[in-house]
Formats: sequence, C-alpha cells, structure tokens
Amino acid sequence: MGGVFLTYRTGDHDETVERLHADLDRHFGGGQVFLDRPSLLPGQRFRDTPRARMPDCDVLLAVLPPGWADVRDGSGARGVDDEDDRVRSGIEQALASGTVVVPVLLDGVTAPRPTDLPPSIRALAGHDARPLRRARWSADLADLIAVLEGEARPRWRPVPAPQERGRRPGRWLGVLTAALACATLVGVPALPQDDDWAGTDVLPYTLTAALLSTTLLCVPFLAVAAVFAVRLVRRSGDDLERELHAVRHRRTSIRHTWPLGLGIVLLGACGALRGDQGTAVVLPLLLVLGIAVAHATVTHLRLRRRDDDLWARWPHRLPDRVSRTELRRAAARLHVRLDRMTPPLSREQREKAAWELDDIAGAVRRVEREAARSRRGWLSGDHPWLFAGYVLWLALTAALLVASALAYIATGEGTVRRYVVLGVVALVGGALALGTLETAYRCRRRQRRELARQVTGFRDGLLRRVAELSPPPRPEPTAPALGPEEYAGPD
Repeated sequence: MGGVFLTYRTGDHDETVERLHADLDRHFGGGQVFLDRPSLLPGQRFRDTPRARMPDCDVLLAVLPPGWADVRDGSGARGVDDEDDRVRSGIEQALASGTVVVPVLLDGVTAPRPTDLPPSIRALAGHDARPLRRARWSADLADLIAVLEGEARPRWRPVPAPQERGRRPGRWLGVLTAALACATLVGVPALPQDDDWAGTDVLPYTLTAALLSTTLLCVPFLAVAAVFAVRLVRRSGDDLERELHAVRHRRTSIRHTWPLGLGIVLLGACGALRGDQGTAVVLPLLLVLGIAVAHATVTHLRLRRRDDDLWARWPHRLPDRVSRTELRRAAARLHVRLDRMTPPLSREQREKAAWELDDIAGAVRRVEREAARSRRGWLSGDHPWLFAGYVLWLALTAALLVASALAYIATGEGTVRRYVVLGVVALVGGALALGTLETAYRCRRRQRRELARQVTGFRDGLLRRVAELSPPPRPEPTAPALGPEEYAGPD
C-alpha cells in the first residue's frame, strides 16, 4: 500500500497533527497518509493497527511535540521507556524493517540525543529531523513534503486499454480474394448468353452491367477527392479545438434524441392524412420512431457512462491502434483536467499527468510510423476488407467486359471500334480504382502527419502547464545529516 505513516503521542498538539495529516493527505492523495486515530476503522485497536500497517509504509513520520520524551505515567516512569508504548513500538518496528523514519519537530523541540532515548530507538537521533513551526507552517511543510516525495511513492496503476474488437484477417483473406477473383474472371464469361440483341442497337447485358459498374467507381473517387480537398483548406487546429470544446461541455441528450423531434414533425405532417391511408403511414412510422429513440437512449447512456469512467479513473492507456478522435480527445481531456486542478499539484497528480503525456507521445510515434507506411502496408493494415472488395469489384468488371467481347465474337458483331471501347472502359475503371486508393492513401497519410504535428504541439503546451502547476524543485542538501556518534554527549 505504501504511503506515509504518522505516529505521535496524544496531547495538546493533536490539532497540529491533524492539520499536518490533512495537508499531507491533500498533497499525496487519499489513502496515502495514515494517521492512527482518523484512519482507524471501528473495532480496531491503536496498538494492533500500526503493527499491521507499518510494513506497507514507505515513510514513518515521528511527530515530536515539546516534552515528548519526558511524558510520564502515574508511577512516574517515562512513557518512552515502556516497551508497550505505542509511539516507541511504532518507531522500533520501522527501524527494524528498514522503513525511512523522519522526526518532525514541533514548536520549541530540539533534535533528540541518543542518551535521551531507549537503546531500541536510539538510532532515531541520527535521522534527519525536520522542524514544523506554526509561524512558518507553509515553508516548513513544503520542505517536509520535498523530503517525503523522495521516499513515499503513490500507488496507482493506469487503466488498461480496451481490447480491439475482433481479429484482423491475415493471409487467408488474400488467398480467398485471389481465388474468388480468378473464379469470377473465368466463371462470368463462361455463363451462357442470349444473342437476341445481335443486329440491333441494344447492348449486351454484360456490357451494360460493365458500364454501370465503371460509372459506380466514380462515386468513391469523388467522395475521397472531396474529403482530401476539405483537408487541404481546413485549418490544422480545428480538430483539437472541437475536441476540447466537446470535453469542456458535456454532450446533452438532444444530440442522441433528435429522432424524437423529427418523428413528431413527421407525425404532424401525416396527421393530414385520414382513413386507412393515414393509418398505414402512421403505424410504421411510429414503429421506426420507437426503435430510433430506444437506440438513441442506449447510445447516450453508454457514452455518458464511458465519459464518467474516463473522468473517475485515470490515466487510461491508449490502444495500440489509436484513432484520431481518441488521441485528440485524450490530449483535450488532460488539458481540461489540469485546468480544474488546484496548484501546487500533488505527486500523484504529477506522476499521472507525466505518464499520460508519455503515453500520448508513444501514440504519436505510432501514428508517425503509420504515416510512413507503404501503400501495401496501409491497405493490408488498415483496410484489408476494402482492398479485397476493390479487387473483386475490378475482377467482376473485367469479367463482364471479357464476356461482352466474347459475345461480340460469337455473334460476328465484333469490330475494332467496339473492342477499343471495351479496352477504354477497362482502363477507365482501373484508373478510377487506383485513383481512389491513391487519393485515400495520400489523404490518410496527410491526416496522420497533421495529427502528429497537432498533438505534439499541444502536448508541449501541457508539459509547460504541468511545470507551472508543480511546486518548485527543492535544492539538494549541502551536507549529510549527523550520525548518532557525532552528537555531543550529556553534560
């Protein structure tokens, strides 16, 4: 469990100790600072709890108020000489287990001398003591925290990345695609054809289908080209600014329940219809509207639960194959989180922020490697099914053109002009397919390079922000602490 353990003897200084516990707990995070009285559960004994908790602690703070070593019981014996004394037993256990012990000297207390202590805890006099004075509380507390941060480490683990859905196809997809393409090229021309079109102005149905397929190849090409053109003219900071705005302001249910408003408008428009015609229109519309609203509600609840989890548990590890939205959202979320933190940042906050910034840097490097991939690596890695579909689409178009040529040959209607047209159609289809893939490849490569540049600059700003919110570094001590043998003997 780790953390800091405070041991002290109750008395007039209890309020000071509780204030110290609260300040340390605020800095190191909940559960990292243990104080016997506030941290006990009902039914636990003071003497048993430190023995169970001590081995897990990184640092023991021995709070020493004025006259702590001279406190006596009813018989006149010093409490520190009692083997069952709670403070003594805690210090003994820490010294025996090798736990770091830091004496905290409250107002008016001097460092203990070896001769004032029982032999079992005499080594306490050789430990570097830290003063904690009410008049200089902030400065002394900052100095004490700087000492503790070198020893006490918060215990936290990053949330694992979500598992990728499904398995990506391997070589079997390439083998299956090649087999289907060959079967298409051989099987489609071998199908029997009706030659009633011969001698007329009607085109063979295979040629009509080939022309339609080639025309449809223009649709993805134009879509990809339009996206690429938009990316060229849009400002680079738009994406991150949009993600930052989405993180700052929770999305409302309006975005996911818009089908309800649309359905009400359509129902109002259909209200003019009467009789069986109106019923036939309204009932299916109500069914579709109910399904849409249910889906929108489930989506809203799922996204809200995921968003709450990302805020409650952090940092979250980014997946190996991180999307543009996930990477931008992670950087924007950390930016908003830092804005809501109160300086100076605790060690846990600094470590989590540093870990998340390193994880973002690793994701940026993966994006840069993806941007440098070849066209084959991009298709096989990101879009294996798309590539397989394009191959089969082109194979079918080519098979239809071949079937058309064979039909012209069989009916004696073939001419050089017609064969040239078939060849031009094949070249146009191939050029459209290759142009679509090339444009998509260049668009994706530009997107990833731009994403890496955006997030890198944004991450540099977050690094500076963390440095501004962090406490100033503590200077190294110029001389080591004195050992027990170097202390002056009794007068």
